[in-house]
Amino acid sequence: MTQPTHGGNVYKVAREQRIPVDRIMDFSASINPLGPPAAGLRAIRSALKQIVHYPDPDCWQLRKELAQQCGVDPDMILVGNGSTELIHLLPRALAIKSALIMGPTFDEYSRALMNAGSSVLYVQARREEDFRPPLKEVLRQFSAKRSKFDSVFLCNPNNPTGQVMNRLAVRELAEDVDRKQGWLIVDEAFIDYCQTQSVVSMLSAHPRMMVLRSLTKFYAMPGLRIGYLVGASKVVDQLKDRQPPWSVNSLAQEFSRAVLHDHVYATQSRTFMKSERSRFIRGLRALSAVRVFPSAANFVLIELPASTCAGEVTDQLACERLLVRDCSTVPGLTTQMIRVAIRTAKENRRLLAALGTCVRKRQL
Repeated sequence: MTQPTHGGNVYKVAREQRIPVDRIMDFSASINPLGPPAAGLRAIRSALKQIVHYPDPDCWQLRKELAQQCGVDPDMILVGNGSTELIHLLPRALAIKSALIMGPTFDEYSRALMNAGSSVLYVQARREEDFRPPLKEVLRQFSAKRSKFDSVFLCNPNNPTGQVMNRLAVRELAEDVDRKQGWLIVDEAFIDYCQTQSVVSMLSAHPRMMVLRSLTKFYAMPGLRIGYLVGASKVVDQLKDRQPPWSVNSLAQEFSRAVLHDHVYATQSRTFMKSERSRFIRGLRALSAVRVFPSAANFVLIELPASTCAGEVTDQLACERLLVRDCSTVPGLTTQMIRVAIRTAKENRRLLAALGTCVRKRQL
């Protein structure tokens, strides 16, 4: 199986164009455009003296603070080297044999499952319905008499469509998963921009449900790698047994502890994103024959005109040092689809101009 491409490889593009990485505008990775909080950077500087010691393998202090934010016991938290590490722990630790995945979505779920020998079936959202999450169809498939599925994977808000789940529908699905002794995994890597839609509060009533979270996107720290899982303590113990030792480094732990208390940064980030997302979407919709799907996250899914190909547009923009996510190979999407992160207003204007020119050339 080939390595996945979650976004543009800024290092590869920088090498090919012989330019510094910081001269590339990366719209392919959905990272907070406000940059990392100053509190986190100060914490890293203060923690440098700790690198002479191994990191805390239990991430105890960080787990306590994450647990307080989530309203759960610290024993229900497992911190990982990014949420991707945890995604890959799940199939083997839970002995998953056959999974339903609600798509189109993040391809790392299927990759992790297939690497563990699990079978996978997608229940795809429909383009004609703006990719509204088909939770009723997922429930129907899972509940069928002859169904052999033992797990369901959801993403909320979904990546790359940006759609959020109906909480009542998720609860109904969780109840059926409990009855059938299955597993429900909900990835909330981008939930910070739509907190009221989180399903973490359902965990106490549904012990076979787990929620994945990421700190790297909202706090602009993908280079440090931090993610965590919230679930029943017994399940957390199962996963911990399979996790490599010292998976999460000291600097990442200290950075995360500091930024969790930076409420000003969090408020500014949500306020900025709500405003800039609306403005950016208006600009995209003004481009000829471009379809923009609704989003509650810090990225938008775009369908280019029928006369264009996502790969060609992605390559052309890369030549202008603008990276966007080619979604043409994502199961359930078309060959005209790209995902674009929302960055600063100035950077977004540059992308709109470049994308508009690119689309017009291909319509001539």
